[in-house]
Amino acid sequence: MTLGMKMLTVSKAKAQFSGIARRVVRSRKPVIVRVPDGFIQIGPYELPSEVPAFPKGSLKLMPDELHLHNTFGESQ
Repeated sequence: MTLGMKMLTVSKAKAQFSGIARRVVRSRKPVIVRVPDGFIQIGPYELPSEVPAFPKGSLKLMPDELHLHNTFGESQ
């Protein structure tokens, strides 16, 4: 087990889920929950940064790709 990682039982995690979730997000430290068949981890997740759209006309398709786009991917 990683240092600083707290372990809880499933009944305690269920009873205090919103508080546990807030603590995980604020502290950035995951929590391990013991369930009957093993363990699960509640950990922080950061959304990836948004990728801006390509400018119109910056992507070029090969003739075969253009044909597939125009036929919804169906072959002849």
